[in-house]
Amino acid sequence: MKKIVLIISSCLLSCCSLISAKTDMPPPVVYNKWSSSSPGIMIKKVNYALESQNLTWWWTKYNDKTLNNLMESAFANNNQLQIAAANTDYANAQLKSIEFAWIPNLSFLTGYSSFPAMGSLGYFYGGMASYSLNVFQQIKAQEQAKYIVKATEYQQKSVQLGVIGQVAVSYFSLLAYREQLEIYEKLNADLVEILKLNNQRFKTGVSSQKEPYISASEISQVQAKTQIIKHNIVLTQNAIKYLTNQNPGTIAVTKKFSDINADLIVVSELPLTALNNRPDIQEASSRLEAANAGIGVAQSELLPTISFANFYRGAAPNFGNSFTTNDLNQMVLAIPVINAQALADIAARNAIYKQIYFQYMQSVVAALRDIDNDISEHAQYTVQLNDNLRALGDIDKTCYLDKARFDSGVSSYLEYMNCITKYDYYRLTIVQLKLGKIMAMVKLYQDIAITKN
Repeated sequence: MKKIVLIISSCLLSCCSLISAKTDMPPPVVYNKWSSSSPGIMIKKVNYALESQNLTWWWTKYNDKTLNNLMESAFANNNQLQIAAANTDYANAQLKSIEFAWIPNLSFLTGYSSFPAMGSLGYFYGGMASYSLNVFQQIKAQEQAKYIVKATEYQQKSVQLGVIGQVAVSYFSLLAYREQLEIYEKLNADLVEILKLNNQRFKTGVSSQKEPYISASEISQVQAKTQIIKHNIVLTQNAIKYLTNQNPGTIAVTKKFSDINADLIVVSELPLTALNNRPDIQEASSRLEAANAGIGVAQSELLPTISFANFYRGAAPNFGNSFTTNDLNQMVLAIPVINAQALADIAARNAIYKQIYFQYMQSVVAALRDIDNDISEHAQYTVQLNDNLRALGDIDKTCYLDKARFDSGVSSYLEYMNCITKYDYYRLTIVQLKLGKIMAMVKLYQDIAITKN
């Protein structure tokens, strides 16, 4: 028996050389410097594993209870997060199923028989322990399952990042749309006042009928845009309700969009650090490792399988026949000689590995592209917002002078109202640019996989 065990052990050890890792694919090339830059973005290397306890959720810096409550509600109730968590539970269950393959099967049998070939047993009973295992296939399958569990855990983190980004964008958009609605309503009232002035000028013969027509047309355009803004408010409210797993409805807010600081510092990272922190890249890497282990699973089909069975039986005498209780033992080492299907399976697993490898490479390049694009977008909105804020300040000063000129009788009230409407239009532009900058910031946090800073 010892000789058999030694022979089996040496055979199994010699098969180790058949299972080798896939290492012929080159790793991605990552330059440790971003092509774009933006004011308000600070490059900093953050070790989240060590510093996470000292950091806070980035959105809490706005000191907005409504936003904080919406995030907490999304974490607790969002269906996407629940689905991702269920996928992780399923992957862990699959891993346990593979790990339990190391445990032999045990069955209990009992019954009655008067069959002569079985010795007219009468009432019989027995227990059977069976074990069939390809050791190398079991090891590789377990390794593959562990990588799949990691991949689903990273996928769950990616979903969390996505939900955070969607809630933040929807909330800031809601605030922006409500402020735009207020501005459009004021602009409409200002244009109505200008229409009255132009009608008076036309009736007194100071101007032609062209000016009232232009004013009426502008009012119609503003009223049409107001309806679009109202619809956008409904859409964003319903989006937030959907993300928090609630029925459609209104959302009460405690802050105005003008109170939101668009100049909060965004903590960025060097490209390699950012990639290592991104859960989608970690997921792609884990799936690549799982595919590599899958090749080993297929290769192990060409390796021996050990089967062992032990059957203990006992019986009550039947018709005076005697029966001796004993064990039946069996051990088999099955060594594949011809297994063409296994060769085809190995080729298929290699093809899957290549497919996942190029998906991984594409994910890396796409991540670097998205982050650099978002840095550039943040810079563009920052510059535009600053320029338009200066222009808004100049318009405000101009309107102040026009009001003073009107009060002193030097200019007309119409001239002052035209300046006021121009100021309203600039305010609408400011809101759009500010929202664009904040959305670029949210996308940066998501792309760099930062939830705390």
